[in-house]
Amino acid sequence: MQFLSRFVGRNILVSPLDWGLGHAARMVPVVRFLSKKNRVIVVCGPNAREFLDAELPNIEIITVNDSAIRYPAHRITFFTMLSWLPVLAVNAIREHFFVKRIIQKQGIDTIISDNRYGLIFRRLECYFVTHQVYPKLPNGFGALEKLLGALHRLYLQRFTKCLIPDFENGFSLSGSLAADRVGDNPIFVKVGILSRFCNYPQNNDKIYDLLILISGQENQRTIFERFLLDKIKDSQHKILFVRGVPENIPPLKDFNNVVFKNMLTSDALAAAITSSKLVICRSGYSTILDLVALKAHAIFYPTPGQTEQEYLADRLGWMSGNDLRRF
Repeated sequence: MQFLSRFVGRNILVSPLDWGLGHAARMVPVVRFLSKKNRVIVVCGPNAREFLDAELPNIEIITVNDSAIRYPAHRITFFTMLSWLPVLAVNAIREHFFVKRIIQKQGIDTIISDNRYGLIFRRLECYFVTHQVYPKLPNGFGALEKLLGALHRLYLQRFTKCLIPDFENGFSLSGSLAADRVGDNPIFVKVGILSRFCNYPQNNDKIYDLLILISGQENQRTIFERFLLDKIKDSQHKILFVRGVPENIPPLKDFNNVVFKNMLTSDALAAAITSSKLVICRSGYSTILDLVALKAHAIFYPTPGQTEQEYLADRLGWMSGNDLRRF
């Protein structure tokens, strides 16, 4: 995070998108780093609030009420994505005026937005964090993907800088989503691996054969959970199954050698990952950053139709559902 070391003595507002916990999770190391030499305020949606309260107990956090996007039970299609656009537009307008009041009241001089498109203000330094400079569309929409990618890149250049969470040199995780296509444009800056687990100690003692991490939006989270429960129902391997739901949701009952947890703290999650021979999870970018930081081995199951996850799973290597038979 060498780029962020230039921020000293500032009043900084950090705001991650409230779309799953991935965006909030990768802002945790950013806030921790910046808060050493700056005053930092976090603005987040209600779903991320509980998580960030636990991760950042000494940071002021303000809740903005986003309209929620719910994933369909079927595969996500291009038309599903189109149906999300009005919600995203309304959220962008709402977050802009909500944060504008905070800027005036709190004397904010710097904004760091993780995929919140409405947080751009004149006379302020506004930074946008994303791993998708060129979003992926489903097969058959190649020409439209190029057009939308070009328009998206033009919009991102309205920000002071676009920060890409990826290796600063060498191999890129984001590939053609971002790092491999921005060239030498100074607006786009690779800032390294943003993970709360960077520099976490490795563990050579493997307690679990398999760690299952469920995450993402409903309804797909529940569908993925049921799919994996069916796959492991007769397994004799030692499995830790983390459901990714709040603690107030009734837990599942342990069976055979399978242990269920609704949620884990960051320390407990890092310990679970490093204590497991293999991880099964979605191929969300923030999850990939965490696995890279912890040097973990994983099987990726992209959310059906979520083109970004499908691209990353294919690029970084994944196996099909049949590979679960041995568990």
